[in-house]
Amino acid sequence: MRSALLALVLCLSSLPAAAQPEVFFGSGGDVPNLKEEDFDRRFLRTGVYQALSQGTNDPNCAHLLGGLLTLLGETAPLLHKRDENFYLDPLLVQALNTQLSTPRFQANAYLVAMVRRVLIDRKLPPTWFQTAAALGPVVLTIDVGKLRFLSEGLQPIDSFFLTLPALRERYEIEVRRANATAARSAEKMFRESYLDRQVAFGGLELIDLDIEKPKKKKPAKKRRGEPVVEEEPEALTAVAKLVWYPTPADEGELNPFGTPKKRPTVNITAKLAPQQYLDLSRIPKGTQLMVRGRFWGFKKAVDELELRDGLIFQDRNWSQGNVLADPNAVARCPFAINDLMGASPEQSGAFGKPSR
Repeated sequence: MRSALLALVLCLSSLPAAAQPEVFFGSGGDVPNLKEEDFDRRFLRTGVYQALSQGTNDPNCAHLLGGLLTLLGETAPLLHKRDENFYLDPLLVQALNTQLSTPRFQANAYLVAMVRRVLIDRKLPPTWFQTAAALGPVVLTIDVGKLRFLSEGLQPIDSFFLTLPALRERYEIEVRRANATAARSAEKMFRESYLDRQVAFGGLELIDLDIEKPKKKKPAKKRRGEPVVEEEPEALTAVAKLVWYPTPADEGELNPFGTPKKRPTVNITAKLAPQQYLDLSRIPKGTQLMVRGRFWGFKKAVDELELRDGLIFQDRNWSQGNVLADPNAVARCPFAINDLMGASPEQSGAFGKPSR
């Protein structure tokens, strides 16, 4: 099946200090053009694929499908143009291997097949979304908004390697530590390399959400006799104010006088796209979020950033609990077998014959 399992990205590996923008963005083209292979065709004949397309009434199988759709949703905002790899939180990888996998069912292979199907079709199959929407009220870990976003067409970012820590590290290396031969043009080169990129930043805290009123335009001068043309009012724009803390709260240092130091912050202003996949009016201040959008500008050595056409998503902290499914329920699901790899054990079929 080629090296499909290697497409499961366990964690973000650190890039070398001398890394160039090409290391982050690859060739800079569109989404990799995946061609359907034997691995993908075998997936279409599996019980998991049939259940994703038709749903299930088996409560044990609902655990399995819900877990897989939860993981697919968590990959959705970070699918990127760089290559066919995808990112999954290491804690969710652990849940994938311990809660959704059994000795007769390797769930990671099925998750890879699901992501490949989305990349090949360039969207989430509509029947999968219907199944996710039906399971959502039962399996509370499914982020239906992220899957709805994926069902409307693949919209990849440029690279999931360009995180906030990586971006600030690149500014430190490429601009602040530039030697004399490059110092004059370092800031300009940095802006040309990293601005106007589609990015996704997670681990942000919502400060506030508000509606930005358009600035009033001065009426244009008109000649006598010219008809009065009424200009349409500009659409209102929602703006999110967010903050990212480079260091965790429990790492705050104390000075010799016992006064805690102020935590460093990175402030992000995101002008949001008209269509969102969360109800903005129901997001309380202090919620942990992810924002996707076009990296438009920055100030103060990447301490203040602006994004345009932003999309807001939940960014759950899985360290507080990552229970996706009951492994015992998964083991009782009839189609939790390795029919994708052709290594499923014999089971009793109709009329007492073994099922293949």
